[in-house]
Amino acid sequence: MATISVEKRQLKNGVSYRGRVRITKFGKVIDKAEETFKNRESARKWAEKTAKKLEEKQAEILSGTYYSTNKDKKLREITVGELINEYLKNPKTSKDIGRTKGYVLESLLNYDISFIIVSQLTPDDLIQHCQTRLSDITKPSPQTVYHDITYLHSVIKRAKQVFKVNANTAYHEEAIPELVSMKLIGRAGKRSRRPTNQELILLEEALKKRETHRSAKIPYSDLLQFSIYTAMRVGEITNLKWTDVDHEHKTVIVRDRKDPRRKEQNDWEVPLLGEAYSILLKQKNNIDPEKPNLIFPYKSKSITAGWQRVRAALGIENLRYHDLRREGASRLAEQGYDIRTVAKITGHKNLNILYDIYSTLEIKAFSKRENEKYYANK
Repeated sequence: MATISVEKRQLKNGVSYRGRVRITKFGKVIDKAEETFKNRESARKWAEKTAKKLEEKQAEILSGTYYSTNKDKKLREITVGELINEYLKNPKTSKDIGRTKGYVLESLLNYDISFIIVSQLTPDDLIQHCQTRLSDITKPSPQTVYHDITYLHSVIKRAKQVFKVNANTAYHEEAIPELVSMKLIGRAGKRSRRPTNQELILLEEALKKRETHRSAKIPYSDLLQFSIYTAMRVGEITNLKWTDVDHEHKTVIVRDRKDPRRKEQNDWEVPLLGEAYSILLKQKNNIDPEKPNLIFPYKSKSITAGWQRVRAALGIENLRYHDLRREGASRLAEQGYDIRTVAKITGHKNLNILYDIYSTLEIKAFSKRENEKYYANK
């Protein structure tokens, strides 16, 4: 229900009356209007008429049938939450949603920002959301809150073209500098974590023990080694198909590899080096009758969850499954492969990420070499 009020205002040359109409949802103003008149009665009649219009508008927004007039076409007016729900369900947009992005977007539905009409988003709305998030009981970091803003932006960018929803991303560009200045968001720092040899030994032993459980199906130890030998993402591994293996040349095609500039048909043929091909062939003993063409027919979420439990039980800190990809790339560099060859294997389009790996290895090698020379000449 809309609430109306008429406020008397004292002016230099008399008085005026401001009519106000507001609609709130869960304590948040989601629509409003106001106008000034010369007498109270005019302000009251306007407010009552406007209240009915806004209530009708909200009912249409709720049903997805409200359209805003645009010079070129009609665009719907819906809330941020309703747009996120459509984004999560639409086949065109949902197929590229990763686990983290999906989790963040679903979480946004629990905050006030989801009740705001998309076309009415302002920089202040983002600022207020980030302040609310940072005060959560979970105490997220500014780097974590940054995900909220970037993933929301990716949804709003597709509002007009995909969902015919009235939207403008100007609020985002205006808000970002202020959010950074206020330290409400921040980019994650570069990771350089690699598992030590001892950690890998402990992990492999514990993962093999986990495999012996009678209800265990996932070959964790094989996946650990395969992840390092191929430097693939876990999601890429679980999508590998037997029909994409070239047994003569020991290669496999990674379908739709992650690329920020290209969302589909980004297929890479990569070599199966070291023990990777042998590990792959072992999986023929575990073919899933429901998914016979998948080499590793498991959910990536289940793989990382099981791996994390083992890691935590071992007391290994600050090590993520994705760090195995860095380990794999680092080993390739240590074996003498040039950076462009490594990029073709790992799928890195941004060579700066690999330059960091090479730079770290060069510094270590330089330090070791110079120290050996120093002590040899003493």
